[in-house]
Amino acid sequence: MMTATFSYIADGRASVPASAEQESTASVAHGWVLKLMQKEGQGILRMLWRLLGQEADVMDAFQDCFCKVAATVQEGNVRSAKAYVYRTAANIAIEMLRKRKCRQAHWPAVAAAKAAQSTPTGESSALNDHPENLRGAIQELPSHLRNVIVLRDLGSKSYKEVGQILGIDPATARVYRRHAVVKLSELLEKGDPS
Repeated sequence: MMTATFSYIADGRASVPASAEQESTASVAHGWVLKLMQKEGQGILRMLWRLLGQEADVMDAFQDCFCKVAATVQEGNVRSAKAYVYRTAANIAIEMLRKRKCRQAHWPAVAAAKAAQSTPTGESSALNDHPENLRGAIQELPSHLRNVIVLRDLGSKSYKEVGQILGIDPATARVYRRHAVVKLSELLEKGDPS
């Protein structure tokens, strides 16, 4: 699985520029990043798998690492890019492990607080107190985010089902839901008079 995923990323199919002009500009400007990815990608993936052990985290860390390399390292300084890419990948993985550990430590308290807030039907009292605010905020969301939040949270569909209905990957549905939740909290905060 690791080799197939790497070849998919290294071939450049993971992010295709919108037009032929953008494609040629991107390949000229960051061709050295693709070469670095092809040369060092297997080793970085191996290291990330050993550190993280979860495919989603490995792929996120791999992508973040090469995005940072492309944004930070200048083409003329490619000699130090190998060290930078390994160090960056390791730092990203360690930060993910720290967040995972913190989440695990605090999860029982979050679950207990959520259980204490819930009404017998399972809906939180905050949503019951201001349903019009929530409905208005959902209506203001962009359609791709609104569709995911409605199907996932209001329709109680799994990410797989949401992806099938909307014609997107379940992982994309997760990302859209996260963006929708963040946007909803911003919209509800603006509308909250307190």
